[in-house]
Amino acid sequence: MLDKKEIPIAELMDAANMELIRLDFKSSTLSRHNKEFRNFSNYCRENEIYSYDAETGPQYFQRCYGLNIGDSTIKLTKQQLDTRCSIRFLDDIFQFGYALRYSHHDYSMPSKYVSLLEEYLSWCQKNNDSAGTIRVKRTKMRQFFGFLDGRRIELSGLNAEDISDFMTTLCRYHRATIHVFSSVLRNFFRYIHENGTLENDLSSSVPRPKIYVEENIPETWTPEEVRQLLSVIDRSNAIGKRDYAMLLLAILLGMRVGDICALKFKNLDWHQKLITYTQQKTKKVNTLPLLPVIGDAIIDYLKNGRLDSDCDNVFIRHIHPYGEFQSSTSLSENLKRYMKYAGMTVKKRKAAHSLRHTLASSLLYDGTPLMTISNILGHSSPKTTSVYTKVDLPALRKCALSYGERRKFV
Repeated sequence: MLDKKEIPIAELMDAANMELIRLDFKSSTLSRHNKEFRNFSNYCRENEIYSYDAETGPQYFQRCYGLNIGDSTIKLTKQQLDTRCSIRFLDDIFQFGYALRYSHHDYSMPSKYVSLLEEYLSWCQKNNDSAGTIRVKRTKMRQFFGFLDGRRIELSGLNAEDISDFMTTLCRYHRATIHVFSSVLRNFFRYIHENGTLENDLSSSVPRPKIYVEENIPETWTPEEVRQLLSVIDRSNAIGKRDYAMLLLAILLGMRVGDICALKFKNLDWHQKLITYTQQKTKKVNTLPLLPVIGDAIIDYLKNGRLDSDCDNVFIRHIHPYGEFQSSTSLSENLKRYMKYAGMTVKKRKAAHSLRHTLASSLLYDGTPLMTISNILGHSSPKTTSVYTKVDLPALRKCALSYGERRKFV
C-alpha cells in the first residue's frame, strides 16, 4: 500500500508565498490570496491540523460553506470563488510543486525563452503551419515554459521524467487537448534537436495519449435551437447584420469560424453563386454554394452595416482599429453571447464547431454520401467525416435539419 502524501502546513504556506512573488501578481490579487491564506492558516491552527493532504483543501471548503469544491453545477458567490481559487493554488503546489494558471491569457512568458519561442514559431510558419496552428502552439509552449520556470528546470537539463511531470499537470484537460499538447511538444523537441539547441532528441519521451474515434458523440443543435438563436440577433444594427450573416455561413454551410472571419471579397463569385476559399486548417481549396439567404444577408451587411474600410475581408471589426478580426474567437464569443440571450446553456465544448456537427449529421440523415459531406466540410479525408456515422440516426430524426427546415430558419 502506498504511503499517503502529506506536506507540513508551514512548508506549504512558505512555498505558496514564494509562488506569489514569482508570479508577480498585481496587488489586488496578492491581497486576496493573502487574506484567504490567513483564514486557512487560522483554521488549521484552531483544528490542530499540521499536515496538508489531498483532502485538506476540500474539507476546509466544505467546513466554510457546506459545499463540495468540485461541484461545477453550483453557482458560487464572489467570496466562495476567492476561497476556491486560493485552495486550488495550494492544491497545485501540493500536487505539482508550483501553481498552475487556469487561463491561457495568464501564462506570463519567462524572458529567457522569448527568442527561442519566436524562432520556433517562425520555423513553423516557414513549414506552412496555419495562423491558427501557430496560435495554438504559442499558447501550449507558453504553458510549458511556465512549468519549467515554476519548477526551476533549465531546458538544457530537461529529461523524460520532467516531461512526464508536465504532462501530469494536464490531468484536468480533456484527452483531445492533452493530445494537442503532446503533438506540439514532440514537434518542438524535434526542432530544438535539429537546430542544435538540445543535444538529445526528447520527442520520443513525450507520452502519446490515444484518441479514440468513437470516444465522443458530436453535439448537434435542434431546429428549434437554431431558430431561437437567430431570432435574438438584432439585425437593425450593423453588428447584428454582420453576426447574422457570419452565423448563417456556419449553420448552413458548416464553415469553420476561422475561415468565416478570414473570408475575402475575392472568395465570393456572385455570378456563379459560389464561395471559393482556401481553408486555414487544411490549406485545401473548398467551394460551396452561395445560397440566396446567405447572399441576401451579406448584401444587407455590406450596404447597411459595414463601415468604410480598405480591408479586403468581408466581415470586419466595428471597434477601432477597424479591419480584419484579430482572432477567430471573436465569432465564437459572440455566438456564446447570443446563446445566453436566447436562454440557452453555453456548454463547455466549442459551440461554434457544433454547428458543423449539426450540418454534417443532418446531411447524413438526409442520405448524403460521406464523400459529399467530406467535400462540403472540406475534410482532408472521408475518414475524418466518418465520426458522424456513430450518431444515433433514429434519435437524430427528432433533431436533424433537413434541407427544407434549414430554409425555414430564416
